[in-house]
Amino acid sequence: MLSILIPVYNYNTITLVQELYKQVSDCNIAFEILVLDDHSIFFLEENNAINKLTGCTYQILPKNIGRSAIRNLLASKATFDHLLFIDAGTFPSKHNFIKGYLKNIHHKVVTGGMTYLPKPPEKPYKLRWVYTKKREAVIKKQNDKRPIVCSSNFLIQKEVFDKVLFDESLTKYGCEDVVFFDTIIQKGFTIEYIENPVIHDANDDAETFIIKTEYAVENLIQLINKNKLTPDRYKVSRLYYLLRKIHLDKLVKWVFLTFKGSLTRNLKSSNPSILCYDFYRLGYFCFIKNKK
Repeated sequence: MLSILIPVYNYNTITLVQELYKQVSDCNIAFEILVLDDHSIFFLEENNAINKLTGCTYQILPKNIGRSAIRNLLASKATFDHLLFIDAGTFPSKHNFIKGYLKNIHHKVVTGGMTYLPKPPEKPYKLRWVYTKKREAVIKKQNDKRPIVCSSNFLIQKEVFDKVLFDESLTKYGCEDVVFFDTIIQKGFTIEYIENPVIHDANDDAETFIIKTEYAVENLIQLINKNKLTPDRYKVSRLYYLLRKIHLDKLVKWVFLTFKGSLTRNLKSSNPSILCYDFYRLGYFCFIKNKK
């Protein structure tokens, strides 16, 4: 009935699997939990304990294939018709998390959202926590023009997934989930939004998250250039094209490069500003588009 699919990279996911295993076992349904490791270096022994749980498998890939390809591979290995994708680095916020999805299993696509740790971490992990709280921990209505969806927590019928797939041209972090869910909508399927979030553990330090942010901006530019996303899909790209229209994009690039050190210090501090983070994204966008 239910295939729970978990991509993992350099993360100890045994606690997550044990919780999902307990919850789904209590539901008395046919299930499997498949964990694919994208050629990690760390936590291999810890994660190998997953294979001791009935109906659960942990497999290490011989090479790193990226965030999109590993999700497609997980779906291809799934036995059942309903696929529940959960990211390592998250954890169900409710003890009836699985039951929440089973109540909505008749829908083609269901997303439960994301939330944040109740207690903020210390620096340098505060930035990722702030971003989750301010930008990701929002349940959007179906009729929103730009719904916030993420691939960390969603249920989808296998027949629908096979018609969409993740874009494997994106091997680095960022935008793969937006392209995936936009394609779902373009193909005429409805995404059902429910309050069934996972908690993000904010395990990326600020430097790592800044690098991921730059990857995401680069992916966004690539997708716009290839007409896979429109410039108005993200606020940062809308602002860039507005700035270019009034010939201010190069000025923003200059401000970004001039104050990049100060921006970075703020983002790595105990009180990172989400506005500084937003400007960093915009400045980096202008920098890449005007790079010579």
